[in-house]
Amino acid sequence: MSQNLEKKVDKILMELESHTTRMDKNDKKVDKILIELLQVKKKVDDCVTTEVFEKKTDEILTAIDGVVKDNQDIKIEQTANIAAHDRFETRITRVENHLDLKLVS
Repeated sequence: MSQNLEKKVDKILMELESHTTRMDKNDKKVDKILIELLQVKKKVDDCVTTEVFEKKTDEILTAIDGVVKDNQDIKIEQTANIAAHDRFETRITRVENHLDLKLVS
């Protein structure tokens, strides 16, 4: 009976060792998964939230709107300057003709 008991104990010890080996492998897998999870968490933490993205986009679009407005104002002013220049040129030509002035080369 003692040998029978010894065989049972040996069998249980072998099963226990097998379970221990599997547990060690699973521990390594869990460690690897945890490391990957921490890396993913860091990447997620580095990501911009929708709220922040929308705020930055609004700031950029507001700045672009300002530049476009300035450009439109410059074009309007340029058109006004060209018209004024043309009026002056016409007036100068009339004065020159009236005074009978000749262009000196």
